[in-house]
Amino acid sequence: MNRSIRRLYLALAAGFGLLMLMLGYWQVVAAGGLQDRPGNVQTAQADRLVDRGRIISADGRVMAASRAARVKGQKVYERLYPQGGLAAQTIGYTSLDAETGLERTYDRYLSGSFGTQPLLQRLNLSEKEGANVEISLDTRVQAVAQDQLAAGRGAVVALDPTTGRVIAMASSPTFDLQLAVDDFAAIPEEGGPLLNRAVQGLYAPGSTFKAVTASEALDSGLYTPDSEFPGGSEYDTPGGEIRNFGNASYGPHTLTTALTFSINTTFAEIGDSLGSERMGEIMTAYGFGERPPVDLPDVAVSGRRRGDEVLPNDEEGEDTARLAIGQEQLAVTPLQMAMVAGAIANGGTAMAPRLMTRIVDRGGSVVQRGEPQEIGQVMSPAYAAELASMMEDVVREGTGTRAALSGVGVTVAGKTGTAESDDPNRNQAWFIGFAPAEDPSVAVAVVIEDTSSTGGEAAAPVAAAVMESALEAAP
Repeated sequence: MNRSIRRLYLALAAGFGLLMLMLGYWQVVAAGGLQDRPGNVQTAQADRLVDRGRIISADGRVMAASRAARVKGQKVYERLYPQGGLAAQTIGYTSLDAETGLERTYDRYLSGSFGTQPLLQRLNLSEKEGANVEISLDTRVQAVAQDQLAAGRGAVVALDPTTGRVIAMASSPTFDLQLAVDDFAAIPEEGGPLLNRAVQGLYAPGSTFKAVTASEALDSGLYTPDSEFPGGSEYDTPGGEIRNFGNASYGPHTLTTALTFSINTTFAEIGDSLGSERMGEIMTAYGFGERPPVDLPDVAVSGRRRGDEVLPNDEEGEDTARLAIGQEQLAVTPLQMAMVAGAIANGGTAMAPRLMTRIVDRGGSVVQRGEPQEIGQVMSPAYAAELASMMEDVVREGTGTRAALSGVGVTVAGKTGTAESDDPNRNQAWFIGFAPAEDPSVAVAVVIEDTSSTGGEAAAPVAAAVMESALEAAP
């Protein structure tokens, strides 16, 4: 009898111990995962009790805020997006099912889960209040960028090349952010408005990549702006002939002329001369092959790609002739190409792109600052100045004349690109550049999807409007 009681006791003790272990696991180890599960009613209710912080633009516009309401006698908060579709993909949203954009990146601060706030809230000594996140986006420049893109699909990134601060980040089509909270099903699916093309869209860069090739050509010491080339209409490679746009043929010319008129055959020859190691080094210096250090989630990596795989920048056996003119499986984001333009504009120093400038708690204390951060020296200041001068010629008399701001007396430096698609009549049109060329304060990258126009025709005028707006908005 005593043996049976002992067995029963051991079985009950083991069961109780197992129960305690399971409760401990679910309440401590797995609590975070359960809390973060989409559709968790308890978490959703807790979020409604938080006076979430604001997201505020550089020009003082509220991009996201919370409004108090009474539901069954209880004070709750609703998320508001007063600017509608302005920078929707970048600001992002927070809802029961997901968080995106800056709302996701800075959720810890916006939701008050920092400093002494969580402790005070748990002790019922303080209502949970989030900090405000101040960002570098200027809504005046952002509105111009979006208006310029409104007729089709594409993206614009504008940044300050000296600090890396992002002035505008537009993706078209856009959507009304308030719908993401109030009626998600009402967001149109056509055109993929939820995709932030500025940091997630991958495109062949076309001839804008010649700015990267020219960087290494100059920095290698093998070429100068006045280096001479024989010209012609085709360049033979093991992968087939490379021809100039429109099958154009050129006589003897310099490297400056080759960039000004975007001569494929010359840059193909330069690519072969530099080789995969040197081309790989300059790509790595600009940030290709790595995630750009921007404070946004879900950012695509630019570079040579095979499906979802990012290939090494200096892979042996690659077709450097085609790489040098922006082909050879290259796929890049507008953010990456804005970083290219920004590094050239900044004397060869690449800066990390950043949106957050300050995080300020409700008492006015600065919790965190978004300080400028150098990525590295891409090329020497002397060679960067030479390349900038060559890019001025592109806008003054070459393929990028529609990016000129001559009406306001500002000199622009830039490079166009026209990346062909499977349809011979449709292109991805590009422009990258900066202004004022002699003392740059804004660098841009523009891509227009699925157009019959060239980069000089479709993208350059968009860049001009955005740069002019940024210069007008500058303090």
